[in-house]
Amino acid sequence: MKIVYIHGASATSDSFNFIRSHLEHNDELVLEYTSARGFENNLTSMLEQLKDISDIYFVCHSLGGIYALHLADRLGDQVIGATTISTPYGGAESADFAKYFLPFNQLLRDIGPNSLPIRRTRDIIISVPWTNIVTTRGGSPWILFDNDGVVTVKSQRCRRDMRLVELVINHYEVVLSRETVNIIKDDIRRLHNE
Repeated sequence: MKIVYIHGASATSDSFNFIRSHLEHNDELVLEYTSARGFENNLTSMLEQLKDISDIYFVCHSLGGIYALHLADRLGDQVIGATTISTPYGGAESADFAKYFLPFNQLLRDIGPNSLPIRRTRDIIISVPWTNIVTTRGGSPWILFDNDGVVTVKSQRCRRDMRLVELVINHYEVVLSRETVNIIKDDIRRLHNE
């Protein structure tokens, strides 16, 4: 099994340092991207890096989980499962509003509920074990609904075809949590026992 890490928007692979140090898995790949390149360009680059790899297990944060879902759809049997963290599968509602103030911001165009990448996720069928860690502690004044400081809880919960595990922690601290590490370890253990 190869663990493939994909970070969230405006982050780097360093956001997984805590998790990686506690998983101690030798066969891993950390994918880097920048949101300014656009979703489709990043997805194409990621597909190229993963084309010859099998038994892929994704560990992803936020937007990284959206990439993982698209990658799993295209890579098929090469993917054996995923644990995503704070991933807004329903999109970031605030992006649809904010893009009018920042019309040239590629990230805002890619992550709103009505954006093409998010709309396409609705048609992707998950056929492998998949968990999303839903983070519920937050209070962004720019988000009208329950949120983790960055995305709504509703958006993280919108898929019914995956296991949802809630943690009372915010969007950024979740990647520094032992609870998160334990959930990932349990998911991997479950996969090996199936």
